[in-house]
Amino acid sequence: MAVNPNGAVPVLDGAVPRIITAYGIETISGGQLVFASGADNVVDSSESSLASTDIKIATGASGDQFMGVAIKTATSGLAVGIATRGCFLLGANADVIVSSKVGCDGADAVFTLGSYTITNERTIGRAITGAASGGFCVVDIHG
Repeated sequence: MAVNPNGAVPVLDGAVPRIITAYGIETISGGQLVFASGADNVVDSSESSLASTDIKIATGASGDQFMGVAIKTATSGLAVGIATRGCFLLGANADVIVSSKVGCDGADAVFTLGSYTITNERTIGRAITGAASGGFCVVDIHG
């Protein structure tokens, strides 16, 4: 499934998107679905132990791994904003039914939960509009 050629396209964000900064362990394109992929045990009980580069991300988020949508394109090792909440135009890799819960399977696209079986099926949000496979729909995501 192709990533939206327009990158991350936020719609209906209520003017309050929830964005965190992370660092790609690979090149990340705007609009890709990402997951956390950093080292374990890098922080202690003090906020000062968290370095800005400790939060790492990778593409190909699926099921329980989903963290959010990359806001812009960034090469490996550079900072990129990750939206963990908000409404976005996302590609559909199967028919998406309006108002249904949707999941992702590592293809940077969404599907209606229950429409086919994946090993760790989990909702990443709800479809605000429907879409045919290969099309785009508006999805209200939550990380």
